[in-house]
Amino acid sequence: MTGQNNKPIPDWETLTFSLTETDFMYRSLGNTGRDPVWDEGAYIPFEDIMISPAAALMSYGVGVFEGLKAQRTTGGKILLFRPDANGRRMQNSAERLMMPPFPTEQFVESCAELVRRNEHFVPPPEYGSLYLRPMQHAVEPQLGLGPCSQFATHIFCSPVGSYFRGGSPRGVRLKVLEQGRVAPGGTGSAKSMGNYAGAIWVAQQWKDQGFDDVLYLDAHHLKYLTETSGSNPFVLLRSGVLVTPPLDSQILPGITRDSTLRIARELLNLDVEERALSIQEVIEDGVEMFCTGTAWTLLSVRELVYNDQVKQLETEDLRGKLLKVLRDIQTGDREDPFDWIREV
Repeated sequence: MTGQNNKPIPDWETLTFSLTETDFMYRSLGNTGRDPVWDEGAYIPFEDIMISPAAALMSYGVGVFEGLKAQRTTGGKILLFRPDANGRRMQNSAERLMMPPFPTEQFVESCAELVRRNEHFVPPPEYGSLYLRPMQHAVEPQLGLGPCSQFATHIFCSPVGSYFRGGSPRGVRLKVLEQGRVAPGGTGSAKSMGNYAGAIWVAQQWKDQGFDDVLYLDAHHLKYLTETSGSNPFVLLRSGVLVTPPLDSQILPGITRDSTLRIARELLNLDVEERALSIQEVIEDGVEMFCTGTAWTLLSVRELVYNDQVKQLETEDLRGKLLKVLRDIQTGDREDPFDWIREV
């Protein structure tokens, strides 16, 4: 089946962050009643999946997902960025929902092979990347809440452009909300499917008023930064310290967040702190702000609106330096000192 080219290639010039069906996807089935739990899987045409209406995924949301990118270099190579880290995070997320972890080595190889089979959908380097969406979910028919024994892992991919149409070159505008994105002690540190459903309604109200997204405060005190709908915030203070909220049950351990921290500390020798950061401290002492995520990469924040306070952030110098290093590593234009790159 390798080499089939049935689906049309999109127009690279108009590529957005949206779904374009590709030729192949991957599927592996898991059952805790056997050893090994997961079969070797198969690469099949991109198609609808069959699932029982009683599957635990459907009623109880027993499912997690990941997101990572493959990038074409100017020299024609295709590179995956930190797929092993995504594999480990999916394991952690799955275990939080009482699902058997999918083997990391199998995860990495499946992602690489899926990219090979959809190679012609990887955009030229200046137009975007191939976004991979691994998912693991319970397929066992179940009436009554409890652990499951039957699961599926699917991986599909799609060429994508910028997450924000036009790239939001001047940065995004965020509405600060005095509410938590997730409940303390819940599934916020897991990439659980259910974490994102409730956020759609919350964000859309403010998008309709001209904001790009919302920034949630912590659910305990309603004063400390946590996340946007899908990214981790960083703030540069007047003192020169770069601060990001510490990981806890309300914050997803972002791969791009971790990459940014390592680049800032180990390559740019910046003073970096992971600590509680109040919205008032940001308003009074923040000089630059950006958010990180696989889809967002590093995106500047140009304005925060918190109650009746408006915070303008005029600079994006640090974000630009960090993003250049990250992008150069991702595209093979800079030496990779962290062993983050996997050539397909």
